[in-house]
Amino acid sequence: MDNSEYCPVSILVAEDSKTQAEILKHLLNNAGYDVKVAYNGRIALEEIHKKLPTIVLTDVIMPEMNGYELCKEIKSDLKTRHIPVILVTQLFDPGDVLSGLECGADNFIIKPYDSKYLLDRIQVVLANQSYTIDEPDISMVPIFYSGKTHEIASSRQQILNILLSTYEIAISKNNELIEAKDRLALVNDQLSDANDELLRMNDDLKNEIAERKRVEQSLSMANKKLGLLSSITRHDMKNTMMALLSYNELARMDNVDNPFTQYLEKESMLLSRLSAQIEFTRLYEELGVKGAVWIHLENLITKMSSSFSQIMTQISPSIVPYEIFVDPLIEKVFYNLFDNAIRHGERVTHITISANESEGFLHIFIADDGIGVADEDKEKIFGRGYGKNTGLGLFLVREILSITGITIAETGKKDQGACFKLSIPRVHFRKGC
Repeated sequence: MDNSEYCPVSILVAEDSKTQAEILKHLLNNAGYDVKVAYNGRIALEEIHKKLPTIVLTDVIMPEMNGYELCKEIKSDLKTRHIPVILVTQLFDPGDVLSGLECGADNFIIKPYDSKYLLDRIQVVLANQSYTIDEPDISMVPIFYSGKTHEIASSRQQILNILLSTYEIAISKNNELIEAKDRLALVNDQLSDANDELLRMNDDLKNEIAERKRVEQSLSMANKKLGLLSSITRHDMKNTMMALLSYNELARMDNVDNPFTQYLEKESMLLSRLSAQIEFTRLYEELGVKGAVWIHLENLITKMSSSFSQIMTQISPSIVPYEIFVDPLIEKVFYNLFDNAIRHGERVTHITISANESEGFLHIFIADDGIGVADEDKEKIFGRGYGKNTGLGLFLVREILSITGITIAETGKKDQGACFKLSIPRVHFRKGC
């Protein structure tokens, strides 16, 4: 045939969803079809009378005139009855088939469908159209189904096409079910294997937990024994120290003018320091023994400040909502910081405590109005043995805080007062109700 005489297949799409209509139009245009869109059955019927399409593709559910009604109008008109009508529906049961036969439909397409299936179905309808045999008018055949009588007047070819389409869909759905069943069986096998692996891992975890409990019990028993031994040893050493201090005092009383007095005084100082170091071992032994707990920050500071009535403590409102996760020895931290301010600040009259959040940390500032700390001493003050007394206070403070990942630094300025900054990681602070 001459290409100049070629006329493309025209398809009228009746679809009330503009999105679905545009998708269908794009798909069919790309396949080489001439497509016209109507957004309800009434408009579709008007378009058919203006220009006869090759095929009508209509959704079943539409306003004003549904797909069954549109198909019936087309098939009841001698000028349009030869046009194949394909019904597009989401439902599919015997009642749909009978409704399609009743209105004279030529084929079905079931939603949802893929592009290939739609185009194949159109090709089948076009191929069957060339074999259509004109049949005399067929009398209405009543069929009663599901409480309703359907008047069927479709031709043998239409009935055959509908039945073949129905059978094809049934086979397709059955194949999909078989594939789904196979996939389900595979997933079930995988889940079974995963469950077996989880059970094995659970058994391993139980064994590991049991072993860990045995180790923890052994460590707990060993710690108790070491603690008892340390306590007894420390008690005996303190008794011995008290006796030495007593004899030292008696010796100094009996030798007031003796040249050995200065040696006795130095000996007394060393014995006092040794006694303080023995007491420090008791405090250090308590580090980490008890589990960390959540403590309300304002209550803790209020309690500590009450022990230092000689200075004024100002608690910023920024402190109020916070709770911190710390070792129970945290009270000794704030006690030492207050005591350190009074001992070394010389002129301290006020201590201010404030807080702010920054980059995942809660920063607590304990600032006084004393003489401050020289830049070269800011890190040294946390060393063991540094200071005018035993030099254990700030060393112990840093050790207690480090148990829950809290750091401490001195950030004040010389002659403007000391300022200790505690930085608490996000997991160890929270805002209370």
